[in-house]
Amino acid sequence: MRKAQTSMEFVILTGFMLMAFLVFYIVIQMQLVQANRDKLDVTAKQVETLVVNELKVAESVTDGYYREFELPRTIQGVDYQVQVLSGVGGTPEIVVKYSNKERVYFVPQGYVNSLSTVAKGRNNISKVNGIILLQNMS
Repeated sequence: MRKAQTSMEFVILTGFMLMAFLVFYIVIQMQLVQANRDKLDVTAKQVETLVVNELKVAESVTDGYYREFELPRTIQGVDYQVQVLSGVGGTPEIVVKYSNKERVYFVPQGYVNSLSTVAKGRNNISKVNGIILLQNMS
């Protein structure tokens, strides 16, 4: 009878420890997934900021400005899209789409030519007659 009780206590203790380990493992995995998502969000913001900074520089200089810049092919190994879209009232927007998320930057009206395009890879930005034009070269 004593051996059966000891065996039963061992099985219960082992099961409890296994459950505790499993819960600990799940919590750690959830934290890692969230950290990776946060890192991806930060990198997507950096891509958006790169395009926005190029626009701000072009706005602050005189006509005739031209510069080439490059956007990465992936964000932390994740495919993404970056576009200049016509938003509400025709106001241009810089949109970065990745992992079922999107970041949007609203560009001031009359600031960017409606024919502007931007994408992964090589792009150029120019300013002619006070209008900024973004063009994808890839």
